[in-house]
Amino acid sequence: MLPILPSTMRLKEKIAWFLAMGGLLFFHFYRLHLYALNFPNWGDDYAFLELLDYVHQHSWKENVAYIFHFHNDIHRIAYSRIWILIHYALGGNLNFKTAIILANVQMVLILIPFHRFLQKIKRSSWHLVGIACLLFAPFGNLDNFNLIGTLQHTGSILFLVWIAYGLFYEENAIWVIILALFYPFVSTEGIAFLPMVGYVLWTKKSPLKIPFTLLALGVVLLYFHDYVGTASSSGQVSWTLIKGLFIFAGNWALPISDSFRAWFNLLAGIPVLIFFTWRILGSLRINITFPSLLFLQILATGFLICYGRASMGDLELIALSDRFLLYGNTMLVAIYSSLIIHKQQTLQLSWALLLSGTWIIASFFMARRPLLEMNQRWTADLLGAYYFQSSSAYECPPQTMQLLKSPYYEFDRQEIPIQFPDFHVQKTSQISPFISRFQDGRLSLSWNQLPEKNSSSDQRFLVLKQAGTPRKKYYIASLSNDYADRVKHSNMLIYNTLTISHFQVFLLNLPKNQYPTYQYLSPLTITN
Repeated sequence: MLPILPSTMRLKEKIAWFLAMGGLLFFHFYRLHLYALNFPNWGDDYAFLELLDYVHQHSWKENVAYIFHFHNDIHRIAYSRIWILIHYALGGNLNFKTAIILANVQMVLILIPFHRFLQKIKRSSWHLVGIACLLFAPFGNLDNFNLIGTLQHTGSILFLVWIAYGLFYEENAIWVIILALFYPFVSTEGIAFLPMVGYVLWTKKSPLKIPFTLLALGVVLLYFHDYVGTASSSGQVSWTLIKGLFIFAGNWALPISDSFRAWFNLLAGIPVLIFFTWRILGSLRINITFPSLLFLQILATGFLICYGRASMGDLELIALSDRFLLYGNTMLVAIYSSLIIHKQQTLQLSWALLLSGTWIIASFFMARRPLLEMNQRWTADLLGAYYFQSSSAYECPPQTMQLLKSPYYEFDRQEIPIQFPDFHVQKTSQISPFISRFQDGRLSLSWNQLPEKNSSSDQRFLVLKQAGTPRKKYYIASLSNDYADRVKHSNMLIYNTLTISHFQVFLLNLPKNQYPTYQYLSPLTITN
């Protein structure tokens, strides 16, 4: 068993190391506590409530089959489902905020193989602080505030790092083979990793190479035995796909420009590809190491995402999605590890800590606005579900909304305003949006004359009250870009509307720890 810190390290230095690591971890989990909500943030999160509802009504054999059943036609998220069932068994209900915080413990577990890696190559333990700065950089962790995101994508990184470390530094360990065979049931990219694991085992002439190869073939057959293909991909390798792959490889870059973010990411991805190509093929023979194996798997993941979703919309936006940002942080860690793996090319510790420390600070400032707006969108979903039994973010059928009333879930009263206003038309000067678009059930409104909010901590929302219907229907959406002298925007999904629908529009203000207020803005008519 390797010690946590070398015996030669002085006591004061050990205390400083623990304080640095503890500070990074505290900062990450404090932000989770501050911004995460006890609510299914994505439509995918409702699948966990469906899971609990299913297991209470079926036999254990049916439940096991359901755990390994496809999610969204392609993913078998058995790992995520098992995690949720354990959480429910221990807690008695599904608290999404608690589950998100507990699932983020995986981030701590990811650091363990890197710590052992540093010990194996005899580098300073302070390099782990630099690695942790890159891994926990806040902008790259936006996906970790969603339950499905942190279970599937962070879980994928967890398995990847442990397997890759074990292949090179715990040779012939059975646990490495077990993790590799289960990896496809954490996230789909685990299928792409099986050939890489097999290649490393065969090149190292491991006695486990033949058993693993046979078992891996069995896993692939099991995974796809009842798969029904979809038309999500055109089946062609095009410039759009290659561009999307470069953008995905550059997801480590910070968004210094929203307008040119895709191109900045593309340019950031090219040197990464060149660097690792040189690392792997620079000696005119294939040389795969622990860091380069991380790179290859992240690249394979990017290819699967871009190829599989080529016909599902704007591939640039898909590659830039918040849900894939942690792969960018992991890419940075892979580069860092590659720079210190060879003694003659070691990145000096002082420079490593300076650069990684600067990076996490810059990432913190880049993450502030998107995290605030994400929290406000989740709050809009929460208020819509609690008060109006509707969702304006994604199409949510009534039977799915009913899951929020199941005994497996309970709203957190601290996240619900003490009082909520009844929305009545007021005799005030009307304020209308200067841009209004309605297409495919999605309503987009832009405002340039709204009054500014009283406090920067206030959250503001648009509430639409449908008029001329027997039963009052409400829609609520967050007001984005809600800063002084900025054009404000709101987007909401309004489905199953009449050919011509009439609404009254209200501005809802939610001050921190105060009662909400509202202001009538204007009538709005949309044509379906």
